Amino acid sequence: LTRLEYNNSVRDLFGLDMDVFMFPERLPLSNKTYFQPASGRMGDSVEVSMREYGLKYPVLLPDLGLPGENRAEHGFRNRGEAMNLSPMLLEQYLAAAREIVASPKLPQLSSIFRTLIHDPAQPLKAQPVIEEGEVNTWTASKEFAPNLNLPFQAKNGAVSTLDYQFRFAMQTAVADGTGGVWDATGRSIVIKAGQPIRVRFASKSLVITAHEDLWVAGFSTAGETSGESLFTNHEKQKKVLTLDFAIEDGVGGEGITELALCALSRDKESGTIEMTALFSGGGTSQLSRDLITGGGRGNTFFAFRAPKNEHIVGLRLDGSKFSGNYALFDDLAFLTDGATAVAAAPTMEPGQKMSERERRNVARERLTAFLARAFRRPVDDKTVSRYIEVFNDARDRELSFEDAMKAALAAALTSPEFLYIAETGTGPGSVKSLTNHELATRLAFFLWAAPPDDELLGARLTDPAVLEAQTQRLLHDPRSRELSESFATQWLRLDQLMTAKPDPKLFKGFYSGPQGKVTLHGSMLVEALLLFETTLVEDRSILDLLAADYTWLNGRLAKLYDIDTATLAKATNSNVLIDAKQNSKWLRVPLKDQRRGGYITMAGPLTVTSLPVRTSPVKRGAWLLETIFNRPPQEPKVAFALKDEPQSQSTPQTVRERFEQHRDKPACFSCHVRLDPPGFALERFDAIGSWRDNDGSQSVDARAEWSGTPFNGPAEFKALLAQNPHEFTRGFIEHLLSYALGRELAVYDMPVVAQIEEAAKADGWKFSRVIVEIVKSYPFNHIRNTP
Repeated sequence: LTRLEYNNSVRDLFGLDMDVFMFPERLPLSNKTYFQPASGRMGDSVEVSMREYGLKYPVLLPDLGLPGENRAEHGFRNRGEAMNLSPMLLEQYLAAAREIVASPKLPQLSSIFRTLIHDPAQPLKAQPVIEEGEVNTWTASKEFAPNLNLPFQAKNGAVSTLDYQFRFAMQTAVADGTGGVWDATGRSIVIKAGQPIRVRFASKSLVITAHEDLWVAGFSTAGETSGESLFTNHEKQKKVLTLDFAIEDGVGGEGITELALCALSRDKESGTIEMTALFSGGGTSQLSRDLITGGGRGNTFFAFRAPKNEHIVGLRLDGSKFSGNYALFDDLAFLTDGATAVAAAPTMEPGQKMSERERRNVARERLTAFLARAFRRPVDDKTVSRYIEVFNDARDRELSFEDAMKAALAAALTSPEFLYIAETGTGPGSVKSLTNHELATRLAFFLWAAPPDDELLGARLTDPAVLEAQTQRLLHDPRSRELSESFATQWLRLDQLMTAKPDPKLFKGFYSGPQGKVTLHGSMLVEALLLFETTLVEDRSILDLLAADYTWLNGRLAKLYDIDTATLAKATNSNVLIDAKQNSKWLRVPLKDQRRGGYITMAGPLTVTSLPVRTSPVKRGAWLLETIFNRPPQEPKVAFALKDEPQSQSTPQTVRERFEQHRDKPACFSCHVRLDPPGFALERFDAIGSWRDNDGSQSVDARAEWSGTPFNGPAEFKALLAQNPHEFTRGFIEHLLSYALGRELAVYDMPVVAQIEEAAKADGWKFSRVIVEIVKSYPFNHIRNTP
């Protein structure tokens, strides 16, 4: 399993709605609500929110880490020949498994795990039920600012309530049902203005309603006072928030009498935070504090108390004088004047008297079911017995039932049958048909980068009709997002985009915001993802990936592409792109010509294939040959570096002219005759993908030949490729088939590539047809095991 597949496998095994740990393959998208493949339509505008670069996000184990994989040469991270499991890596897997099952959060977040480790001889605690649709519901915590990093308090003559007093008060209040803490942890979510936030305490709820969009997330540059998350403004620079409070199911007009909140400082940012409490009698109370810079160093405690016989009904948070894009807050604590109420006790099942043998039999039943899911196949008694021995040994050492089950589960998570996608096949010979469960596993990891679900494991996949139907089901499932986020980003080399650093003096448009920290990296990545996802969701022709007649733009990319947003607003009846600073709102924009459209002329790939100070026709040509056509160039026979021009030279040379001098050398010509034409075609774009007519003081020459046909510029080059798309379609299918198989293609796979290409062509190059034909192909249904 790759690191991504391992994370997804553990996540699905325990039914978690978050990642197990943080890893760079997880793209910094804070929501994917727009991606609904079952709908068959992406819409004409979508909202895509991204986490700030380096931002933490809620996971089960934020401090857990596993090393990533090296990408195979001209391939993908899931290629078997590029992966190995060293003794040191196995030790890391063992440590990770133990940390996972020992996590105190796992029983709270996973009913599957709770059931597995529960001692059958003990009463079973019922868990609180969250009604369907209540996505913004939290259970009040009794821990206020447990990280003990509140060095300051805002006073300004207001009532002095020390933070440690609130800590003690919360312990009693939660037990009595008269208060609690909203610590906004456990998920990364955007809460729309007007959407209620319910913080449950006892049988009641504090309902918080924000007038503006809130963002619950984690920031690596801040020091949270609890957990890994905080809440802040969702829209950048909109740092004034208003919260309304109400008690639901309260006792006799119950309301908030005391309120506390933590304002968080941040690295390289400082300024004033002001809070105003609104009282039911119409009065207010205001506190402010200048927060010093440094994550956690300037954290400040704000506390308010309502006048006698009044309640706190609202809170205004003003961070407009705080530098940076976001004002960060954590741990909203409240006390009410409700009558003391015992928190609803969970329903208990009567305990049972069980012998040790009966307990061990229960453990066997539970482990049998778990191992079948973990190993993605039915398990026999011999296999189960190995893990029962781990359980029995722990019980013999007088460990509790719970700890013994955790030991057995950790052993399962480090088994080769879990860590490897094992394929032995059926029948004699070196080439064997996959079993039904092996085929289900291969299909699920291809489209979901995750293990198969129960329906797929139970399907009769040897029937071609059933196999095709299941393939379509998986494509229409939201988990198919992994196909774009894993395959597409690796295929296009967009996983290298964040490391591209255009020179800020030469390419000022790439950077914006305070200290230039807001870049176009995220916008370029999202544009590329949306094209792939639109092709997947709407089952469009794969030729759109080469030369689409539309693209997706936000305000900043529209400015980079020099698109008149006012004219576009009239044509599309949408004001989405009017604000050039707008990042999260995206519009599907029809293109009037072929300067843009498709990946070849998209800003992301053009930036990845450039140098910090200039374009690189050779890098761009090599990217096209490898990525678009899957015909990577040979390694250069002669080392060469493009040197700066002598200052004495009277007529400056373009990048093209200097490369042509190099190409004229006999040892270099054979490679550059393939590399240079596509690279020169893209010289109309600068190092961040902006259109240009001149390279310095010289006119850009974008003329070249492809397959003996002359062209001038990217539009004519794409038109040539579209007229005869075989080179692109063959290359794309080869890449996708290699990713699906997890291995390098061999010469005996080439007839299958041709068959898939012909079937896709006959069906209008539909994306789903390519996927289905790959899944039905001979290599996908067979395994070649070498001795």
